[in-house]
Amino acid sequence: MSANLKPQIFDSDASNFEKEVIEASKDRVIVVDFWAPWCAPCRTLGPDLEAVVKALGPGVALAKVNVDENPELAQLFRVQGIPAVKIVKDGRLVQEFTGALPKAQIEALLKPLVPEMPRAEGEEEEGEDLLQGAKLLLEEGDLEGAAQLFDEQLAAEPGNNQALVGLARARLHEGNFAAVHQLTERIEEGTPEFEQARALLKLIDIHQVAHQAGGGAVAAQRLLANPEDLEARYGVACCAAAEADYAVALEGWLAIVERQRDFRNGAAREGMAALFHLLGRQHPAVGDYPQRLYRALY
Repeated sequence: MSANLKPQIFDSDASNFEKEVIEASKDRVIVVDFWAPWCAPCRTLGPDLEAVVKALGPGVALAKVNVDENPELAQLFRVQGIPAVKIVKDGRLVQEFTGALPKAQIEALLKPLVPEMPRAEGEEEEGEDLLQGAKLLLEEGDLEGAAQLFDEQLAAEPGNNQALVGLARARLHEGNFAAVHQLTERIEEGTPEFEQARALLKLIDIHQVAHQAGGGAVAAQRLLANPEDLEARYGVACCAAAEADYAVALEGWLAIVERQRDFRNGAAREGMAALFHLLGRQHPAVGDYPQRLYRALY
């Protein structure tokens, strides 16, 4: 049976350890999680281990060993405290750690050990078509349709940063800020999409300001009553951004920067920068706003 047909997460004991861990590690990396039901750190580590293994794809698997039921395996691997994680490749121990490490550290430890799976012929083009379709739906305001396509792409390729950003944008406009945090946490620093992830976190703050302003209509009435009220103008711009009316948001924030560049410790210019990163300089709404912001600041 090929590695991609075997379960990626499974329980192991003395009866199958040799075959499913030692022998199987010649086909894929096997992460062995020594745990126990009474161990609180084990319950913390387990879900993070599973998430990282799933995200890295079929080149890695997770074998869970209950130390209470398999003391001989724990002794064989010199387990002195749990959770204890042993990483086996080509029949030998290549890495290990003890305790509940953060998910980012687990991924950093595992990723260099796991080979990238080659794409099937035509798979890359199909994935690109799926992403383009999802992005188009997102721009048209079909959040549910876009999210479904981004989810499909992530099911096939869990580490696709463009799909992570796209799905996070859809969740942002739905008001699901917890999902935005969870999705953007999966995007590594140094990747092209990292600045977009940071921009999405900034836009959570902007959505919250929009909520506090009472919505676009209320904020607009307040501004109409006093056009020099920068708080009202900021509320209108934030409401526009929350409703994906990016051109109005950028114009409102720019007007604030032109009047008071350090308003709210630079919140208006930070909002503009967030949209520049998120949408890209080629987006029609962005236009010449980067140049206009630069002139207003310098």
